[in-house]
Amino acid sequence: MLKGVGSIFTDILIEAGIDHVFGLPGGAAALIYDALVDKKDKIRAVLARQEGGAACMADIYGRLTGKPGVLMGQGLWIGTSGGYGIVEAYLAGVPMLVIADVSDYGSLTQHGPYQCASGEYGAVDLPGIMRSMTKYTTYATTASEFVHGVQLAIKHATTGRPGPACVLFKWEVSYAQIEPDEATPKLFPLKGHIHTSPACISKGDAKRIAEMLLKAEDPVMITGRGVHSSKAYKEVQELAEIIGMPVATSYMGKSGIPETHDLALGTMGAIGQKVANEKIAGADLLLAVGTCLAPDNTKSLSPDFIKPEKQKIIHIDIESLNTGWTYPIEIGVTSDAKLALREIINSIKDKPVNINVNKRIEELKKIKAEYKFFSEDVLTSDEIPILPERVVKDVNDAVSADDLIVLDAGNNRVWFAHHFQSKSSGQIIAPGGAAGVGYGIAASLAAQIIQPDRKIISVCGDGGMMMHLYCLEMAKQYELPVTYVILNNSCLGNVRDFQAPDRRIATEYASTNFATIAQAVGCKGIRIEKPGDFKPVFKEALGSDVPTVIDVVVSDEPHFKVMP
Repeated sequence: MLKGVGSIFTDILIEAGIDHVFGLPGGAAALIYDALVDKKDKIRAVLARQEGGAACMADIYGRLTGKPGVLMGQGLWIGTSGGYGIVEAYLAGVPMLVIADVSDYGSLTQHGPYQCASGEYGAVDLPGIMRSMTKYTTYATTASEFVHGVQLAIKHATTGRPGPACVLFKWEVSYAQIEPDEATPKLFPLKGHIHTSPACISKGDAKRIAEMLLKAEDPVMITGRGVHSSKAYKEVQELAEIIGMPVATSYMGKSGIPETHDLALGTMGAIGQKVANEKIAGADLLLAVGTCLAPDNTKSLSPDFIKPEKQKIIHIDIESLNTGWTYPIEIGVTSDAKLALREIINSIKDKPVNINVNKRIEELKKIKAEYKFFSEDVLTSDEIPILPERVVKDVNDAVSADDLIVLDAGNNRVWFAHHFQSKSSGQIIAPGGAAGVGYGIAASLAAQIIQPDRKIISVCGDGGMMMHLYCLEMAKQYELPVTYVILNNSCLGNVRDFQAPDRRIATEYASTNFATIAQAVGCKGIRIEKPGDFKPVFKEALGSDVPTVIDVVVSDEPHFKVMP
């Protein structure tokens, strides 16, 4: 029986457990969208208003579910506007499936039709663009190539270090029909391609690492986004507690362990906690898990921060290229974080543990108290304009451990990365692969769609919200009770911070009242100008079933002040 490629495509998504598609129908992709009409009960097509926002929504779907978020639309705009979110997924290691046409308008690719992206003369080289920001890109010119390409893209997006994979297709492929059993080569069920166990540590390496941890005088664990990806939260906490080992996180790894835990050090690096940086610098052994120890987390690879000539470094990552990438290491292991930590824990349990764990914890508590760990005086300031730190404190006081906070780019993420103390593992979504301004505004909508019973808080700046105002209309249409907290300082603060006061250009503008805009769209909008007014409004928003914008007029102070 002949079937359209769109129908086979939806069957593959259903087999993969993918139940959402984000994007905009356009070009030949509109014909693939048509097949979703017959699968409405199993796949929800979410109409974004812009391809970049759709990509951010697909990204957070991948982060929260572990399955590829589907981004679909007309090729030229998926590869340009959508690239904004695709690069985040690529650099952050998030599974994504990109489906787009090359708009050749029925084999006219050699003659330069408008919007064409086939790579021919007179066209944009979309295959080249996509290959530069995906793990895998295939260009399907036949129905068989398309259906096989979708299966392989899902496999590549989820196997090893996750990332985006793309299937581009010619116009006539979108309406082609094929007998599934006659595909070339034969089309087997998807499960046969994706039932691949992740890389795992050897028992020998686990024993060696266990011995090194037990011998270390002052070990520190550093966790990154890989811990979120593998959901290794229980293992991180258990290993830390067995030997009293403090845990610091990268920025994207924030909340890999609840920062209320006695052994949590908070984030590291230039915008991190002072106690985290000092413990890392003073450690005799560093156990890095699911992080490539990138410059943005290591003070630009400062020789005064991590010192491999004096410190032993054990590096565990799902991608072998990441281990020993930025620093020479004692042991490098290619493994899923959860599996590796479990084997190390088992090896430690097989040995006598002669470590005074309580002493290590008490000593760490003293250092935290000395450094005012998540309790700096500025958090309670009553200054006007409101200090961003005060907003963080009020959010921290009001949210529960079950709430999810989605950060954005710019100074707003600096304040929250440094001052917000997570109450549960995985409570923070922190974009940092590329960290495009505005990521969190669209991503929060998808988070609310995927987890409707959870409260989603989107923290952003005025710059990001202005770029993605269409998200307010989406929130209204889909009845998504996201709470938007806008730190509004009427400037592109992070960029302006690097400009001399008498040389500022293109970073300042008139104040925008986002509360009024929200009300006009049909959302709830409140503008806050006094410190004491924010918390009660925020608490009310957390209990509301309508999308709410809280526009907080804050001081335009520089982010440099948080640097430890």
